[in-house]
Amino acid sequence: MKVDLQSRKLTEKLSSLNPWALILFVFPIPVLIISLAFYYWSTSRANYQRITSQFMQRQNQVLANEAMAVAREVSFLLDSAARDLQALSLITPSLGNFMRVYLARVGQLTHLDPRDDSRTTVPLPIYNEMIQYNLNGDEQLRLKNGQWEKKLRRFKDCQGLNLCDIELLKRARKLNEGEVYFGKLVRYYSRENEREKLEGAYFPVFYRSSDSIFMLGIDYRYFKELLSIPTFPYEIKQNLLQAYQKGNYIYIVDNDFDFMTHPKFWNVMGIDPKSGLRAEPMRVDSDEGLKPINIKAYQGERLKTYFDRLLTRSFLQSSVDIFRASNLRGSHRVLSVAPILVNKGQYQKTGVFGYLVLGCSVDYFEEPKEHYAPYY
Repeated sequence: MKVDLQSRKLTEKLSSLNPWALILFVFPIPVLIISLAFYYWSTSRANYQRITSQFMQRQNQVLANEAMAVAREVSFLLDSAARDLQALSLITPSLGNFMRVYLARVGQLTHLDPRDDSRTTVPLPIYNEMIQYNLNGDEQLRLKNGQWEKKLRRFKDCQGLNLCDIELLKRARKLNEGEVYFGKLVRYYSRENEREKLEGAYFPVFYRSSDSIFMLGIDYRYFKELLSIPTFPYEIKQNLLQAYQKGNYIYIVDNDFDFMTHPKFWNVMGIDPKSGLRAEPMRVDSDEGLKPINIKAYQGERLKTYFDRLLTRSFLQSSVDIFRASNLRGSHRVLSVAPILVNKGQYQKTGVFGYLVLGCSVDYFEEPKEHYAPYY
């Protein structure tokens, strides 16, 4: 009886309550629950976006550092040649002394065996051309690939057909004592459907002493070697063309905006083996594969937007430029452009020899797969 009486009194009290007061009392509870759930969701989402942003920024910083590191490799080759020339001018020019310098400057190149894709390193002297000229530009002593050349060339014998650029030699003859001059890549131009002509290719650096002009030619294979350097995401580029098509590559542009190295060797400036003159650069898209590329001379459509970006921004900066673009096959890539710094010779004022361009497929710029990663 007491239980029934108490339940009856409770029912009477509830029925006597104002329904609006009951609603005001109950309604905030689900609202509070929903608000708390939204707060935790938004906080988690903000943290995830922040982590993703920091992750992407970190990858961009890595790519910038990679470009600067490879650019320093190019600078090192050029600076080393300039220092070696100054040292060479201080010793008596002789076959024995030239040979000692030749054998003392040996580096390592990577050799890929096409049979099993195995990679080995082989020693290779850095300079494949070492020449002493008199002040008129006539050869007095010459080593080619470590071999003494008994038949010396006079200034008038310098021709592109024998891989001698007379325009570079003319500029070297005008140097003042103690001056350094960095030339241009000397190589035969090869078209797309041809085999690349690497034999004898070199990059010349000149130095004027009191009574002679000295030239060291850096073996072009050392610049080609830089194209295979493992950079982010640290995959070995065994096939440069395949890596290029995916958006992963390295190439070098000199101060005249010529391609000095490129995965597509037919884009690299060189001497026409028929005329002996430097090849005319590609101007329209139909020239692709038939002529080398000069970024400033290009007047086509497919690469115009990309090249304009390089000329109007990337190449004008003294620091690294990073941007995203698509290649002709539609692959998206992030590009990092770093200046190649040289403060000698004709580059003393600007300090910039050229530019190192590093591409990385945007597929490698991935977001974190989970919001939280457990630690063990």
